[in-house]
Amino acid sequence: MAYINSRCKEILKLLLAAEDYVPVQRIAVETKVSRRSIYYDLCKLNDWLSVYNIPELEVERRKGILIPQEIKKKIESIIEDESREDSYVFSPTERVKIIICYIIHMGKPVYIEQLSEYCQVSRNTIFNDLRIVVNQLQEYNLSLAYESKKGYRIEGDIIRIRALFFLYFNTLMPLLDSGVMSFINHLEVNPYYEKLKKIESELNTEYVDGILISLAALLPLMYKSLEKPYFPNLRVNEIKRTQEFQLVKAYFSDLDAQEQIYLCLHLLGSRVAVKGNEMFDNSANQSVYEITKALVAEFEKKACVFFNDKDELERELFMHINTSLYRYQYGIQIGNPLCNDVIREYPNLFDITKYVCKYLAQLVGLPISDSEVAYLALHFGAHLKASKPLNERIRILIVCVNGVSTSNMLKKELQKLLPQAQIVDVVAAVDVIQVQNICDLVISTVKIKSLVPVIVVHPILTDYDRKAILSHKLIAKKRKLSDSDELFDVIKKYVKEEDYEKLKLDLVKYLYVEKDNIHVEKEYTRKGLLSFLSRNRIDITKEEFTWQEAIHFAGERLIQYGSIEKKYLGRIVSQIQYYGPYMFIAKGLVLAHAKPEDGVNHLDVSMTIFKKAVRFSEYNEANVIITLAAEDQEKHLKILKDIMSIFAEEQMEHMNKIVKLDSEEEILHFIQQCIHEEADEEEII
Repeated sequence: MAYINSRCKEILKLLLAAEDYVPVQRIAVETKVSRRSIYYDLCKLNDWLSVYNIPELEVERRKGILIPQEIKKKIESIIEDESREDSYVFSPTERVKIIICYIIHMGKPVYIEQLSEYCQVSRNTIFNDLRIVVNQLQEYNLSLAYESKKGYRIEGDIIRIRALFFLYFNTLMPLLDSGVMSFINHLEVNPYYEKLKKIESELNTEYVDGILISLAALLPLMYKSLEKPYFPNLRVNEIKRTQEFQLVKAYFSDLDAQEQIYLCLHLLGSRVAVKGNEMFDNSANQSVYEITKALVAEFEKKACVFFNDKDELERELFMHINTSLYRYQYGIQIGNPLCNDVIREYPNLFDITKYVCKYLAQLVGLPISDSEVAYLALHFGAHLKASKPLNERIRILIVCVNGVSTSNMLKKELQKLLPQAQIVDVVAAVDVIQVQNICDLVISTVKIKSLVPVIVVHPILTDYDRKAILSHKLIAKKRKLSDSDELFDVIKKYVKEEDYEKLKLDLVKYLYVEKDNIHVEKEYTRKGLLSFLSRNRIDITKEEFTWQEAIHFAGERLIQYGSIEKKYLGRIVSQIQYYGPYMFIAKGLVLAHAKPEDGVNHLDVSMTIFKKAVRFSEYNEANVIITLAAEDQEKHLKILKDIMSIFAEEQMEHMNKIVKLDSEEEILHFIQQCIHEEADEEEII
């Protein structure tokens, strides 16, 4: 028998009540999580159904999920039988995380039989899981050691080990809440949790969900561990002066002094109460500056964009990373209440930022959590240039209580949504004074009193927020008047001058008819690679080329179709000559691109396969050149996401396969297979 959590039950209830197909996107909206989370939950549901010999739920492309009537009756009979004893079926991914957390939490070697019994799988399955565990530990300079007649233990730096525990334990929190993580001894952990809650109360603060229970779960190990954490460059006196340390010392007086400092660091960092440079010597150093510049360069490379305000972005990221670096080092999870919203509303931006964060993870030697990726994505997204210029037809004031990255992202979204508007300022709610003197409309993330109209929205705009903004009478009126003027200018040359006034009145009258189907352009609905890469945009050549010749040869198709000007390819060549082969985004793959203003007419992409590798430098050869014509800084992000999913480092066999294929049809078919397997959910609306 198997167990499903509350969200899985909510999804199942939605599917059982439906008489027709239910799109995955609708499920995501109803449950207020990302589509990625929905697909994960569907895997859990299928595990649950398989235990009862019920066919798996299948997602049909462009339709969604439909449960046949006879299957519904079987599922409903199982749900109604409340006498069944629930036992959880761990997914393979969960098992790997469980094994790591289990071994760390136990604080002593663990037998294979213990893991097999706990996960309710065979010894062979656990052995296969341990191979994955070994690979994951190696990424963070940790190792899985085995001692005869004792069992398995994780070896390495104690802070890295604990950082990994915090990262994985937080992702397993729903299992803990559901009562299926029985290796956590609640009789031992709960007293620590109650003490931490008292500290939270005395600090008059509120920690993000999961922070305190994660610390409570690790405290038994902190008491038992013979190895103590080491803190280089820590200003111990500064730490000891904090209220957090005094409370830790009071409530955990029997805890080792080094462990008290470690616990205090988590309490400080988790609520962003004290900046990193207040606790560590030389935190604002050259290495942080280099990391920041490297991250921006890596994002530009991966996203094929060029930030015009790069200095400003680097300053913002420097401040963020300089504050957060010690959190990365100690595995402090600050949480991000907007994380799911960012993943749902900006999936392409989030995924590209996650690719970039692999570089950051290598630099700091520890994994970067999704919540931190979401923060960084907001910083990057806020500096992507809007594709249309503003004019000053309507003045809007933004009121936002969140951080710089969130407010900047909101401003950028409004600029894109309302190109006819002028954003006069972004202010905090406490600074809202006499707004009627500076704006016509306020768009705010909190309720405020104002003499001008106010639209209250989420910090991360949802589809409903966008529709609410566009349908507001003040904005709708401005848009319709603007549209009527533009249409009149286009049409007037085809009518007599004496009919101008009548035409203008008819246009305004037509545009003022209320329409319910306001179209909102969503990032995740933008066209991907398969919308552009047709057979006639793929070339295969057995000729030998210099890299300069190869760039021109690869881009010729886009010139033929009018997507780019010839100067665009010349600009790509000059950039590679100046900067070196930085356009390699994977081994053997060049993503050739330049700025939109360098000769792009419209968004397009082509692919050229070189049977004889093109040498760009002593160490860089390419068999595939993808030429990308990006008309702005955003519309191509879905294309890039598809490209990276095909040619990711762990998918090198895809590159080898493509190079061996001999026809454009075969290559196109293979790419279609790769994209449908990797990101089928992106196509379901």
